[in-house]
Amino acid sequence: MKTDPLEKFIRSHRDAFDELEPEPRLWHEIEAKIQAPKISLWRTHLIKVAAVAAIFIAGYFFSFVVNKVENEPQQSTVVQSPEIQELLEAKAYYTSQIEERSEKVLKLASNNPSIKAEISNEFSQMEEAFKQLQHDLADEVASEVVIEAMIQHYRLKLELLEDILHQLQAAAPEKDSDKEKEVHYVL
Repeated sequence: MKTDPLEKFIRSHRDAFDELEPEPRLWHEIEAKIQAPKISLWRTHLIKVAAVAAIFIAGYFFSFVVNKVENEPQQSTVVQSPEIQELLEAKAYYTSQIEERSEKVLKLASNNPSIKAEISNEFSQMEEAFKQLQHDLADEVASEVVIEAMIQHYRLKLELLEDILHQLQAAAPEKDSDKEKEVHYVL
């Protein structure tokens, strides 16, 4: 590793540098030049607090105004369109019915994971089609037709769950009767 001549000189005369100390009056001059820290007044703190409060208040009012402007068109669309109102009512009804049937189906299919997986797969495919309908509705492409298709989607999903529920209920008594036969044979 190359070293320059200054570094060689410093390394060779290091002891001489350590022996020298500055004059005592030099330290007094340095201390005099160092300014004592300023004691902050309560007014400066009050100004800072007021500035922060003003920023928060301005931010709150800005977000309030922006949210109000964003929500207004959506509310007017819902109120003005009876088709959308019909869709919302149908969604509320069918969603509650679908959840109720889903719970019953999952209880009956709890011992058979393949049925659960098949149902889940079918519903995920149906949800993808429903998302496309929602996208079409947002684009306002033949909105009455799209709304009818969305309501039909809910009906189809409910009918599918009811069919699965009936099939599982029909299969459940057979299993129970098999268990009863086993009990009789054992006794």
